[in-house]
Amino acid sequence: MADNKLNQEQMYALLQYAARKLGTTPAGMAEALAGGGVENLAAHLSPENAAKLRAMMGDTSRAQQLLESPQAQALIQKLLQK
Repeated sequence: MADNKLNQEQMYALLQYAARKLGTTPAGMAEALAGGGVENLAAHLSPENAAKLRAMMGDTSRAQQLLESPQAQALIQKLLQK
């Protein structure tokens, strides 16, 4: 991901990964985000997961670091192969 641009399939894979990490579904995340953004999504999560979400959203370098991690890259590749 040298150019830091994700295609649609990679974005969907990331959405699935994030939903799983936050204990929700991609559809649940999309609904919550559409209904009021990140804070609305955070309101539907456990306090621990809401804090994780806020921390990540507030630190773009941390989010980029997560995306470039070997685990995230492996998951994205796995999801794209399905």
